[in-house]
Amino acid sequence: MNEKKIKSFLINGFSQPEGVEEEERIDREESGEELVDAPSQDGASRLDAIEDELLKIRYILEDLKEREAPAPQLPDLEGYLTTREQIKAIQSSVERKEVEVSNKNLISSMEQIATMREDFFKLCRSMRERMSDMTPEDVLSSFEAYEVDMENILTDSGVYIGPFEYDRLNTIHQRIVGVIDTDDKDKDGLIAERHSDGYKLGNRVLIKEKVSVYKFVAKATETPSETASKEESEEEEKE
Repeated sequence: MNEKKIKSFLINGFSQPEGVEEEERIDREESGEELVDAPSQDGASRLDAIEDELLKIRYILEDLKEREAPAPQLPDLEGYLTTREQIKAIQSSVERKEVEVSNKNLISSMEQIATMREDFFKLCRSMRERMSDMTPEDVLSSFEAYEVDMENILTDSGVYIGPFEYDRLNTIHQRIVGVIDTDDKDKDGLIAERHSDGYKLGNRVLIKEKVSVYKFVAKATETPSETASKEESEEEEKE
């Protein structure tokens, strides 16, 4: 009986649902308990004490329910970027960095060219003053010095100067300026001679390397009649 009352209290509070007393009376009759009109004073006191404790528990549960943490909210994704936007941002950053490096290299090259121009004018004025005393070799050696200056300007800007690493013709990096016939089929397309350096900046070819290449030419085969006439001619010459 007490268990049913406690259960009813937890569900409905202190309000006694209709039919519960009658239900309790029937349960007691079935269990053989003696029916009394009212509980004893001690039993009523214990029941009141239980009800007080249950009331405290109910208040505690209601207080805990009110204090429950609010449902977690989704983070604000407005400041985040999608994968495509992140890729675009990275590409844009890389491009800006490349532009900055290119601008620095360009400014450095312009400074070196300006310095070389002033040196060139100074050399010309000096040569004009000593023209009668200078030999052709002196003039040539003076201008050859600028080969090193120009090469330094290009290499400082990241330009590769020299032969490309291709032994067989590569039309992206090399330009044919001569053809050499060969009867060796394995040499067909190979580089025979290199006539100038190639220039390359990163993956971009600035000036192609000038080369001569081998071209396979099959030997002409002689017919039997041509061979016989050739032998007769040789015999007549001997006579």
